[in-house]
Amino acid sequence: MKPLEIAKTVLEAKGGFLHFNDIATLAHEMQLCSEYELSDLPTLLSGALSKEVKTKKPVFSRIKDGKGGYEKGIYRLKKSQRFPKSGWGESPRGT
Repeated sequence: MKPLEIAKTVLEAKGGFLHFNDIATLAHEMQLCSEYELSDLPTLLSGALSKEVKTKKPVFSRIKDGKGGYEKGIYRLKKSQRFPKSGWGESPRGT
């Protein structure tokens, strides 16, 4: 599996937000990667997640620390909007 697929699977199963080292450990416990891959997985996850967060429509997001910055290495799945804000079959302005 690719690092982003592993991160998505672990975060969907665990929920909330996790540090990339914890994601790697849980991926090994969930048998998504072998013990051999576990040694390189945190580095791969860190690079892949930080790059993916900077895309136009990211699947993951970083956690703010309350001081204007972000917590180091902590990511969560971004909440997606499932339905449009207007009702089905209605115009956006409600007229």
